[in-house]
Amino acid sequence: MKAALALSALCLGVSSCTPPTVTSLPQMELVSAFRDGDKVSVTLCYEQPEGQNWIPGRHADDASISVAGSSYPMSSLDFIGFRASPAGIATHRCDRLAFLIPMQPQEAQYSLTIRNLVGDTPTAADCPTAQERLESGNTGIKIECLEDSEGQFSFGLLDHPAEMTDLEASYAVDDLAGEVLHGPWEFTFTVATLGE
Repeated sequence: MKAALALSALCLGVSSCTPPTVTSLPQMELVSAFRDGDKVSVTLCYEQPEGQNWIPGRHADDASISVAGSSYPMSSLDFIGFRASPAGIATHRCDRLAFLIPMQPQEAQYSLTIRNLVGDTPTAADCPTAQERLESGNTGIKIECLEDSEGQFSFGLLDHPAEMTDLEASYAVDDLAGEVLHGPWEFTFTVATLGE
């Protein structure tokens, strides 16, 4: 019974929300969801291990909403803030994710899927380590480290196995370059429309 009570708190302020199943992954809360025209905004808060700064993926399709048989990738992510413990330690990060979705019937059920949480953005210094991991893991993926004027992780894809697309290979390199927690975290909910 305790788990059911704890899970019900994961859908704060959202009508008709089904919380995710319990896993060993960091907890994620769907705080609110609303529509303004073709833009659906969802506010999420998720646990932050001390010293970490996790966000929902590096790629637009790491977060998506499905409704009426179609899927829509995240179009933007805006940082809202951190929740802190009484000791002042950040325990949760909150972000607003936006999705461009055509108008749907008021009673439509939306399904939000967060596929990955990622740690801090890798820097150019992480590229040689990613190259070593690719080689030692016998992935068949070969990259060239590129210069980036802002010091961010940047690479050129040189080769990958034939059964892998360029996008899949690029995602694999990104995963090796930084910390990634693989979900999924899933929520089902309805949205309020502003002005109604």
